[in-house]
Parts: sequence; C-alpha cells; structure tokens
Amino acid sequence: MEKIKKIEKSKIEKVYKYPDNSGLSYKSYGKSQNINDYSEREINEMILGIYRDKKYLLVDGDYFVNLENVIKSECILQDVSYYKKPTLTTFKDNSCNLISNIRTFYVKDYYIITNEPVAGITKHKITKYLYNIGFLNSGRGRYRGLFSIANDYQTLQAGTYPKDLFHPIKRYINGLFFSDDYKISDFEVVTSFTIIAN
Repeated sequence: MEKIKKIEKSKIEKVYKYPDNSGLSYKSYGKSQNINDYSEREINEMILGIYRDKKYLLVDGDYFVNLENVIKSECILQDVSYYKKPTLTTFKDNSCNLISNIRTFYVKDYYIITNEPVAGITKHKITKYLYNIGFLNSGRGRYRGLFSIANDYQTLQAGTYPKDLFHPIKRYINGLFFSDDYKISDFEVVTSFTIIAN
C-alpha cells in the first residue's frame, strides 16, 4: 500500500464529533450511515476524496466518479529536465530525449476517462487529488504551474511511455481501489516530443 498524506488528528476528531458538518459524502458513497463505523484511516481517506468501499473518487471538478466505469487514464507531459543539456545536434536527432538522459518529468494534468459521461463529460481531471494525497510536487522556477515527477525507473513501460508517469495510476487508482496495479491499464501520455528507449 502506498502512503497517502496524513490529515491532522484534530481534523479527524472534528469529523467524529460533528459528522453532519464535515462535508464528507460517507452517507452516499461510504460503507455506513454511522460515522463511528469508520476508522481514522478511512476518515483520512474520505477527507482526501477516497471512498474505497464503493470505488468512488472525488475528482478535481468537485464531483464523484465511480472508478468501475473508468476505461482509460491520461497524462499531459509538458516538459522535462535533463542530465545532459540538449545541443543543436542532440535536439535535431532527438537523442537528448533518451529516457536515461531525463532527470525529471513536468506534467500539467492527469485524467481518468469514463465509458459514460459524468457531470456531462467523460474526461475527469485528477491532478488536484494526486497533489493532495502527496504524490505530485509543485514545479519551481520555469516549471511553475506544472508538477514534477522524478525519472526513477528510467525505463519505458511497454516500450511506449515512461514507467514513472504511470506510477500514480498504478498505485493511487488501481492499487488503492482495486488491489490490482493494472486494473486500468490503458494509459496515454500526451506530449509534443518523443521520449525514446536507450
């Protein structure tokens, strides 16, 4: 199980004390109508928008999506930083974008895509969710407004996309809700450049 951000104990205690003012949707999407049936871990998860029992996630538009209906996920990759800065030659032949030369990925957004519209759309942003649980870090300087993901694996999964970019879907959607890292395996990285294998 991946670690998710821990909410302050005082906030969790307040939920137990004043459940009707908590803003949580446990009566609709949780396992019980009684707040005392939930552990502190479950309350912590619900505060972050995670309702594991019924497989519902609070997405960035402040509405719920049933993850059973998700057929695909997507990542918008905006930029990268390098170990060796590109030269005119390496830029021209794209060898600067070898997976082993990339230090950090800078993503704009993550999405999950449903087979039927929810709140009138099929593409649902989950960037804020991934940031709030502590997975995504804010980019700095020229990468301000983007989120950074380190290139730890330095490999392309299935020879098509960087393994690190699939990691949040693998662990914080598939693993967390389904205990199956590849439950939603259709994943696309949308970007203006091509990352190549070593």
